[in-house]
Amino acid sequence: MTNDPPEDSSTPISESAALVALWVERYVLPWIFFYLAWSEITAVQSQYTRFHSMLRMGYTGISTPVFFASITRNVLLSILLAFFGLTLFISRRPTHLPKKLIHIIVPLAMSYYFFLYRALDYLPREWRMNVNLLPVDWQIPASIIAVFLAIIGYAIALWGISYLRRSFALMVAVREVVSGGPYAYVRHPMYLGYIFELSGLVLASFSIGMFLAAAGFLSLMIVRARLEEGRIIEACPAYRDYMQRTGFLFPRFHRPAAAAAEAGV
Repeated sequence: MTNDPPEDSSTPISESAALVALWVERYVLPWIFFYLAWSEITAVQSQYTRFHSMLRMGYTGISTPVFFASITRNVLLSILLAFFGLTLFISRRPTHLPKKLIHIIVPLAMSYYFFLYRALDYLPREWRMNVNLLPVDWQIPASIIAVFLAIIGYAIALWGISYLRRSFALMVAVREVVSGGPYAYVRHPMYLGYIFELSGLVLASFSIGMFLAAAGFLSLMIVRARLEEGRIIEACPAYRDYMQRTGFLFPRFHRPAAAAAEAGV
């Protein structure tokens, strides 16, 4: 059984089209992410204003803990969006450009998914993100756990980017191949961080809409990671050996028997 990513027969693109896509990634997408992050912050401000007004009017039908539980999702999502925008804004030019249309479409679909978080408010009411399916008594503990999951996720992602430096981006291209730090155990530590962050978002907004959005984003993330690995193998065949020693999204703390035998262990 092999770790090789599946072959794809997507339409090839020209170098000029790849350069245009990379320009959009560097100079357009970050501002979209920053705008979406700001919109989440304004949503928090709006909720706080409404909550404060209800308290001044003596309304007793709202709980302060439940209010803070309800805004946790907005805060976590705003940080994630801002983090995406910043990493794209500082990324360096790749050494090997995207070659196929799918190398652009899948990353753009991942970006589009962030718009869906807002669109979830237009789903049937019982599916919306503000309809928490957890019992009220569970929402506060769930929100606290969500914050801790997000902290773990951001710590892993920042650890990964500290080694990746400016080589992270959305479009499937090759920049610097890194194998140190967290990359010695897992090939996509930043995605592992995103899994923790998504878990926190799902827990903070325990709704059908969030389940669907998170599942779709995770699926696209896995497809994008596989496409990236295929592109790296084309540029650096030795990457296959690295794949045998490391986990895909979760760490592998022991070497496979074949790799250990080759190393004389």
